[in-house]
Formats: sequence, structure tokens, C-alpha cells
Amino acid sequence: MEQQVEGFSDNEIPQLEAISKFLEGKTGWRLKPVGGLLTQREFLNGLAFKIFHSTQYIRHHATPEYTPEPDIIHELIGHAPMFAHDDFATFSQEIGLASLGASEIELKRLAAIYWFTIEFGMCLDSKG
Repeated sequence: MEQQVEGFSDNEIPQLEAISKFLEGKTGWRLKPVGGLLTQREFLNGLAFKIFHSTQYIRHHATPEYTPEPDIIHELIGHAPMFAHDDFATFSQEIGLASLGASEIELKRLAAIYWFTIEFGMCLDSKG
């Protein structure tokens, strides 16, 4: 028998509040709605406090493959589930904590680490 989670159904996009409640119960993280792109410092600083800033709109049907900003589907399928995993949640918070007192060059480096591991992924090979 499949477990039902409050706020989730097959018929609608889950709301950020329902996902936040689920994540808070798992790892203490929550989603915070934003209206668009943030600066690297704003985004990374949020991670320090277990906050993932999430857009709320759905990209236009004319360009389903790309948008310069992530849409809610990208956020909910691509990012939010990872914050339910302790190792990922801890990694994200550590990057965020490091960003709090970072210089601009350090901030750029932290953002690059986060961007290229989270957006593009990491691989473990037989040497690692």
C-alpha cells in the first residue's frame, strides 16, 4: 500500500508550503518563494539557514526546454527532493555557512562548486 503524504496528489502541483513541511520533518529545510533570480550571495546565504529559494512560475509552453530562470517544475523535481537526504542537506548548509563571511572571490568559487555539482552532477569513479 502506497503511503499518502498530506499536500501531495496525482492531480495538482504541490504547494511550496506542503513541500516545506515535509522537508522540515526530514532534514529541517524549507522552501522560500522568490520572484526571480537572486544574487549568488543571497542564494548561498539562504542555504546557511536551511532555506532553498524557489521560483513559483511555470515556464511558457512555447519554450519548454529552456528558460533563463528555473521554473517550479525544475525546482520541485530537480532540487527539492534532494533536501530530504541528510548528506545533501548537510553539504548545502556547509556551502551556505562558508558563504556568510566570504569575500567576493571566495563567493564566486563557492557558487561555482555548488552550481557545477548540483546543476550538472558529480560522478564517483573507480579511482574515487
